[in-house]
Amino acid sequence: MTSQAPNDTIAAIGTPPGEGGLCVVRMSGPDAFAIADRIFDGASRPSECGTHTIHHGHVVDPRSRERVDEVLMSVFRSPRTYTREDLIEFSGHGGMVPGGMILDVLIRSGARLAEPGEFTKRAFLNGRIDLLQAEAVGELIRARTDACARAALRQLSGTCSQQIDDFRIKLIQIIAYIEVTLDFTEEGIPDMTPRTFLDQLRPVREALGCLIKSSHQTRVLRDGVRVALLGKPNVGKSSLLNLLTSRDRAIVHPESGTTRDTIEESIDLRGVPVVFVDTAGIRKTSDRVEQQGVIRSRAELEQADIPLAVFDASNPPDDDDRQLVKLLSGRSAVFILNKCDLDAYDPNAYSGLMAGDRWIRTSAKYGEGLEDLREAILETARFDPAGFESGLVVNARQSELLDQAKSSLDRGIGVLEEGLGAEMAAVDLRESVHRLGVLVGKEIGDAVLDHVFSRFCIGK
Repeated sequence: MTSQAPNDTIAAIGTPPGEGGLCVVRMSGPDAFAIADRIFDGASRPSECGTHTIHHGHVVDPRSRERVDEVLMSVFRSPRTYTREDLIEFSGHGGMVPGGMILDVLIRSGARLAEPGEFTKRAFLNGRIDLLQAEAVGELIRARTDACARAALRQLSGTCSQQIDDFRIKLIQIIAYIEVTLDFTEEGIPDMTPRTFLDQLRPVREALGCLIKSSHQTRVLRDGVRVALLGKPNVGKSSLLNLLTSRDRAIVHPESGTTRDTIEESIDLRGVPVVFVDTAGIRKTSDRVEQQGVIRSRAELEQADIPLAVFDASNPPDDDDRQLVKLLSGRSAVFILNKCDLDAYDPNAYSGLMAGDRWIRTSAKYGEGLEDLREAILETARFDPAGFESGLVVNARQSELLDQAKSSLDRGIGVLEEGLGAEMAAVDLRESVHRLGVLVGKEIGDAVLDHVFSRFCIGK
């Protein structure tokens, strides 16, 4: 992101491209009203309109006065706006052309095209939101499920930011007391014992640890999970895919080897975005086309977060089944015995294939066992629907900073526990405070800001 003057007036289209009922073009900055006066033809001049009001009129070319589009103009005066600057939005007709024509008029009249995320960046720089809240805006836009959207809204509300700021303030208070007792030893300030410091620091460490733990739940919400159905041909992988996704996505046929390539389908599984991938059967074969399918299936296994290994319960396990179990050694996989409705099903046939009774028993024909399978997928993903209510919608930047803040806090507590002195512990505590400050944007450089906001769309 290139450096631009913070007092520029910026403009961008705020709605997705393509055909639609409306197109919204927004403009923010110190010259917003002066520009709007030149290009808006309505009953009132924009500069004379009250804040949070809507006015009908037309956007016109400032030179020819030719009408560009019929619009509703929404007026928002600083500081009660998204950016805390004067902000005006023009709601015109949808489509690729009208919005572009309005934007062109604004740019020719003195605005410049906004950079990706610049409206939200200005909201951050002007103190309306902190960096966690700004990132939550992006997460809300990218949310793929209702649960993820709710988690992003909680973060946008500032609840998580307040919790982290409470951690910072508590650590700063402890550091300040340590420094006062060191710098003013003759002022009669009572000393605090290491145990007193530890009694105050341990609850902060525990609360920070809980936040990190809950952040895993929201990471699953944010990134989703990739689930690959694996197994020999004709064990019912495609049938299970169709049932899990409630769509006839994969061809189902008694003849084995129907699926030759991977097939993907996405669903919302209790708030978690899940991508199911049906793969070609994994077995030894001399068919060159089928061999390519097997190669792709193995590649999909490497990419999958959760492998679903499907076995035919109506036939005893063979070498291909045993090889699949071997391939999944060390992986968090779900093992499925399908076709349990058939008369040939022997509940003991697969008992020796691996240690423990870890099987999910299903009948794709009758839809039996699907609820157990869904539960197993969520359990393997380590997702508890009740466990993400207080978590951050964590991205890589936030996750690294949380871990670093806790590691520094752990070291500081360790120094006190070993009796090495509060002065040495304060060094690690300051580092923890710094990491938490970077997390919420209180201590951060331009390069990090550019990286964060470059992932936004231009109109946000």
